[in-house]
Amino acid sequence: MVCLSISMAKCNPPVKKKNPKNIILMIGDGMGLAQLCAGYALNKKQLNIFELAQIIGLCNTSSADNFITDSAAGATAMSTGYKTNNGMISFLPDSSSPRTIFEFAKSNQMKTGLVVSCALTHATPACFYSHRYNRELHTDIAADFYNGTVDIAAGGGFPVFDTAKLRSLGYQVTIGKTTTPTSSKYVSFYDTSFHPAQISEGRGSFLTNNTMLSLDKLTNDKGFMLMVEGSQIDWGGHNNDGDYVVKEMLDFDSCVKHVLDWAKKDGETLVIITADHETGGLGLMGSDASSTKPKLLFHNTHHSGIMVPVFAFGPGEEKFQGVYENIDIFYKMKNLLNFK
Repeated sequence: MVCLSISMAKCNPPVKKKNPKNIILMIGDGMGLAQLCAGYALNKKQLNIFELAQIIGLCNTSSADNFITDSAAGATAMSTGYKTNNGMISFLPDSSSPRTIFEFAKSNQMKTGLVVSCALTHATPACFYSHRYNRELHTDIAADFYNGTVDIAAGGGFPVFDTAKLRSLGYQVTIGKTTTPTSSKYVSFYDTSFHPAQISEGRGSFLTNNTMLSLDKLTNDKGFMLMVEGSQIDWGGHNNDGDYVVKEMLDFDSCVKHVLDWAKKDGETLVIITADHETGGLGLMGSDASSTKPKLLFHNTHHSGIMVPVFAFGPGEEKFQGVYENIDIFYKMKNLLNFK
């Protein structure tokens, strides 16, 4: 029996899993495990992330100068593989600017895209194309966008962008929900305000619709990288508004379902779902009068230092098991795509 087992093992070596051609990084800003559990409990115990993602890990979110990170340092870690100080956009304390994963992608002839429910110059999306010492320098961050690191973008930020400049660089520019981009290179603004509306104020399926459109436009022989952010989960946490958190959480989760369904059919795309940090120190403490729904209680109006979950689906998903630092997400993506 032993000899037979050895013989069979020699004849049937383990199949080497292939690397992904495309990567979609989905970030729920401020989305800790409590936010996920709140969405699950208040949505009849149904959450697409829980049902569809195959692998789960945990990552530590601390920044270079603080146990409690902000979104700038948190996104910098994932986009560059370096810890930096809070408030810095892919910019390090020694004044160096490490290459972002999008910049690596472009140098490898891949396409890149951003879809967010905040301004495109806000901390998280900015970290994928900009290098600035201060996250509040929105006009300067927008100027970095003109370098061409991003092929497709959808979100807010209209007041700080020069639309004539964008058009001169070959971007189709659309404003509002009534016009759908037709080009393979575009910037689609939610409206002329700085940030898109809350989901409860009529934003509708902006995040999902633009994510799915971007997948259609980004698909090509060389592959692509897409970052999708459910931005306003964080804002609900800062406001200690449980209803705001849950509605934004479920909007993000709906987008996740569409993306994972697409990735399953595609077969060559790795989807990573995580957060830059948790916001509000949310706890599900006790239940309502019916004893069937949790009470959402916040401990502060800022971020917390609790680890956040990392879910993965697709080629290379097994690399995201375990407990690790947020910077490791960058290195796992970089190695899977064979970036040098």
